[in-house]
Amino acid sequence: MPTKFQLITDLYNHTLQQVTASYENWTGFLRAASYNYKCSFDKQILIHAQRPDATAVLELKRWNKQFGRWVNRGARGIAVFSDDRDNLLKFYFDVSDTHETRYARPLPIWEMDAAFEPAVIETLENTFGELAEKETLAKAVRSASHNAVIDNMQDYLYDLQNCHEYSPLKDLDDLDLKMFYQDALEVSVAYMLMTRLGLRADDYFSPDEFGHIYEFNTPAVINALGIATSDIAEMGLREISRTVMQAQQEQLFAKDGKNRYD
Repeated sequence: MPTKFQLITDLYNHTLQQVTASYENWTGFLRAASYNYKCSFDKQILIHAQRPDATAVLELKRWNKQFGRWVNRGARGIAVFSDDRDNLLKFYFDVSDTHETRYARPLPIWEMDAAFEPAVIETLENTFGELAEKETLAKAVRSASHNAVIDNMQDYLYDLQNCHEYSPLKDLDDLDLKMFYQDALEVSVAYMLMTRLGLRADDYFSPDEFGHIYEFNTPAVINALGIATSDIAEMGLREISRTVMQAQQEQLFAKDGKNRYD
């Protein structure tokens, strides 16, 4: 009988192989990953495979100790590969699988508000450089994603150049390979940022823009695409998170002050 580790490994391999097979598969993964952007790509794949609706995941002990929340009886953990040792798993639980205790502490989970858009656009420009377009939040995200990919793709491109031999990318020269990779990364990073910012990302993209994704169809090149997408999107989302959480606090204090005055 297969071990739990082998079953999860098989699930990972199957999901990885299918994730770039269609526009729906890839964008479905990006939507799930946008809420779990602090996780590594391999963990995002397994979260997507088991709980695509998960929005904030932690291990049981961390829910208990850091946030004073208990995991609900009967909740099923999300198995991911352990960082500590080979051939071991650890288990995440989504926030929806937990409940507060009397020791509960506030969760650092942020939600976008239209009032925060100017601050977020400013953060994107401060983080990734001057934006070509910033009239709307969606345009700012597209411009920021372009800048972020240009600035950060070189190391990932080197890895792709060393592993694309047995994929449909093998016949591309270095320039075309770079352009394929850049295009795929830009739309993927932008899709993740838009989704986490509460925008309906499908309204801002056409499936044709994701056409290069399907060329990434071996484990090695899928990892080259997925790891870079995950890492670069995380850079932006961490900065956005700080901005939005500060804006939420200021909004809360302003409302609290007004209530006391009233």
